Amino acid sequence: MKRTKDGKKFLTIEEATALLPDCEIIHTFYSTGMCLIGGDWDRADILQKLAEVDKIELAGDSARSMGHGLAVYKHDAKLIDVLFIETDKDKIDAFDPLEKQENKDATN
Repeated sequence: MKRTKDGKKFLTIEEATALLPDCEIIHTFYSTGMCLIGGDWDRADILQKLAEVDKIELAGDSARSMGHGLAVYKHDAKLIDVLFIETDKDKIDAFDPLEKQENKDATN
């Protein structure tokens, strides 16, 4: 995994493939900003998509909490072009444990 200065975490195809659930149908979604457009993909199509994109990124906390820990896209993508892919919770938590958010504002 490669981490950038801005905190993004990029994966190789092999790392991403290892995080997929052990099934032949994998759920995905695109986010329009206003709603989610979801669908089921065959595993082979997911693997093909991983080979076609420029970026394979660990998704943020919101997508991960919905079980979709990979965000894949071309370098010039807009939000609607980012495909969020279902991941195996145990695998992704072992690979990259979520940091517990501390309340940094003691005045609340």
